[in-house]
Amino acid sequence: MDETQLIKDIHDRIIHYLENQNKNIGLTKPEVSKEYLEKEFDFNLDTSTNFDGIKEIIEKYLTLSVKTGSTNFYNQLFSGFSVTGYLGEILTAVTNSSMYTFEMSPVATLMEKELIKRMCSLIGYHNGFGTFVTGGSNGNLLGMLAAIYQFDPTLKENGVFGSKVLTGFISEESHYSFLKAAHQLGIGTKQIIKVPCDNNGRMEPSALENSIQKSINNGNQPFFVGGTAGTTVQGSFDPFSTLADICEKYNLWFHVDASWGGSAIISSKHNHLMKGIERSNSLTWCAHKMMGMPLMCTTTLFKDSSILKKINTVEGTDYLFHDDTNDNINLGEHSLQCGRRTDALKLWLSWKYLGDKGFEKNIDHIFDMALYAKEKIESSTLLKLINTVESLNVCFQIQPNSLESSDWNQFNIFVREKLLSEGKLMVNYANINSTTCIRLVTSNFKLKQKDLDYFFFELEKTANDLLTN
Repeated sequence: MDETQLIKDIHDRIIHYLENQNKNIGLTKPEVSKEYLEKEFDFNLDTSTNFDGIKEIIEKYLTLSVKTGSTNFYNQLFSGFSVTGYLGEILTAVTNSSMYTFEMSPVATLMEKELIKRMCSLIGYHNGFGTFVTGGSNGNLLGMLAAIYQFDPTLKENGVFGSKVLTGFISEESHYSFLKAAHQLGIGTKQIIKVPCDNNGRMEPSALENSIQKSINNGNQPFFVGGTAGTTVQGSFDPFSTLADICEKYNLWFHVDASWGGSAIISSKHNHLMKGIERSNSLTWCAHKMMGMPLMCTTTLFKDSSILKKINTVEGTDYLFHDDTNDNINLGEHSLQCGRRTDALKLWLSWKYLGDKGFEKNIDHIFDMALYAKEKIESSTLLKLINTVESLNVCFQIQPNSLESSDWNQFNIFVREKLLSEGKLMVNYANINSTTCIRLVTSNFKLKQKDLDYFFFELEKTANDLLTN
């Protein structure tokens, strides 16, 4: 068998996999163990195989992988399958280029620049710029790095050690990547202050200002505020306009982690959730979440179009960046890393196909699905809604009257694990204050009411079965 035939055979198998996924044939997550997988696969790299062996491995891999494109998958902040996104991934792998210079990726460079321009315009950064990064965590790190530079450009060469203690502020509901960024940048995790939230998971502006004042009184130097557009658990949006007022008052960099909720800006029906976002200094936006792109597809956008080059330019790059006389055409000079995949290609193809209106229709649909799920919960005598459904996160608890309320938390975990072990549905659980709840995420564009009807039927049936056994 030659390479071309192997590719043809595998592509046929992929088509079969996608057809079954669309029909929800097969398990969402097969019940497998580490021991089972070690019997099925020869993970030892000391032994090699031929193309037939590779075909067998790929077959098993597809069979045993979580079917994230299934409408029975509600576990993460991403789901579904994009045809144009998939084609973009194929082209990216086949051409195997890198985004550091125009001469290496001429078409992809212009695609990325157009995407950055469009996304900046939607956010309200009319003279902004940005770059693709390897995920929301790196996007938040890049925003914090820009904040350090804005506070004191000399720290780029001198380092933060020995300087005044810098403090940043995030909400209690913020993503953990802010803490990792503080560690990676030498700020220290203890210097990131978690600000209390209201009952809906939004940062309290008064608590933020109190925290800033306390930090100043302690002799420290506030430099950064990290807001959130779509928190991980509840899907909440911080009050950006009020936070921006505070940041301007204290001259602080205002970054927004919009990894999850940034795509709401495309919808005229839901972009009110992003009110005031144009007053931020930087923003992280993951198109592999609410826009349905394959992982990874993330941008970090900046109001100041010059700061990316300032924080990323160093000596010793003349072997690669020979010249850039044409409007920042060598994107590697603005990038956190050197080699970088052409992640823009899949998003550009999808945007070209769907357009603003197509994406808006899809986003409105999954918001409607979240509201339908909310209505199903409110009509149930077994389920109790836990959060205010602001976007696509629907958090609820199973509350059987036959159990003591003190047992409800553990019972919800039991139900979730039972569903997972049967392979029918995959949904996650989370904690809101002291309540353990099921976190349902409606991010799949193909999701329909009948899919949610099936989800709640199986969930309640499983709960009742566990109660009677």
